[in-house]
Amino acid sequence: MKRKLTACMLAGVLSLSLAVPALASETTAGSSAPAAGTSQGEKKASVGHSMIYYGKVAEIRRDAQGKMTQLVMESEAYGDYIMNLSDQVVWIDSGSHTASDPSTLKVGEGIYVFHSPVSTYSIPPQSPALAVVRNIPQDISCAHYHVVEQVERQEDGTLRILTDQGGLYVSVDEQTGLSRYDDGKTFDPAQLKAGDRVMAWYEAVLESYPAQTHARHLMLLPETGSAETQEASQPAEGARLTMELDGKVPNMVGRYEKGTAMVPVAAVAQALGFQVTYTPKGHTALVTVESDSFQVRLDIGSPTIYGVTKIPDAVGMTAPQNYGKAPYIVDPGTTWAPAELFEMLGKTVTLEGTNLVIQ
Repeated sequence: MKRKLTACMLAGVLSLSLAVPALASETTAGSSAPAAGTSQGEKKASVGHSMIYYGKVAEIRRDAQGKMTQLVMESEAYGDYIMNLSDQVVWIDSGSHTASDPSTLKVGEGIYVFHSPVSTYSIPPQSPALAVVRNIPQDISCAHYHVVEQVERQEDGTLRILTDQGGLYVSVDEQTGLSRYDDGKTFDPAQLKAGDRVMAWYEAVLESYPAQTHARHLMLLPETGSAETQEASQPAEGARLTMELDGKVPNMVGRYEKGTAMVPVAAVAQALGFQVTYTPKGHTALVTVESDSFQVRLDIGSPTIYGVTKIPDAVGMTAPQNYGKAPYIVDPGTTWAPAELFEMLGKTVTLEGTNLVIQ
């Protein structure tokens, strides 16, 4: 297992160095090292679309219907972690370059999880999973999750895929194997476009900026939905949203406003086991939603939402998140806010038509 970790992590070093976590924490006293993703002469850090975690599955959590909802992970290098699962997660067999069957996952198995850069500052931290990579090969080439930002055709006919917020070029040529996640069939890489998700197998990474590597294999992942498809499937403005909270259907509804699922904060939070506090603040107010170890803060009228740790002797907070609409209060005192705020508290938020699922 250590050989697998060492081999694949060599290829992932650059991806990790180009990504900075969305959580600010106290800097080690006396440290003079540059921030992650920043080299000499660079003024900006490049933030990747995902972070990579390697560890063993300690527990598989399921809902009342038997669907996997969380992976509790343990790792000597990265510590304990909880990965929240949704229908958007892809399961990859890295050794065979194919999709993997999640039903065969067992406790104790060593896996990679590519997850959102946004994590809760709880113990253990939680983050939405993006890709679960299994059957990690002994050689250095293994699957890495990327989001396409730009595709360039070179004079020699090769393609260069720009990803990692402009921090990495992945070249594709006639030697690159190609397959689709859904059916395993080949595809035309020239048809790739910004926003497409891919898994790329590569080895050495040239440490330039942007960095450069060559893909031995490229897998096209399912679309999360084009702008036209998303618009067609979105609820109408002002639509009522039914809700499912931790497998239960409460006697309350949400609203769809300006592309955002809005919920009555106190009622939803209490149904999920969180505490809510309202504090007057001049002409506005501060509403907090918190668990035993983490607190999410909502400034009424401000579109940015952030969270802070409650862990004793720990210092840290999330980067401010803008979910598209500012929290507001409706008389006589109901606070409405984007449902995504509960992701900071370790929940997975999914809008399926006009049904909002938080679990």
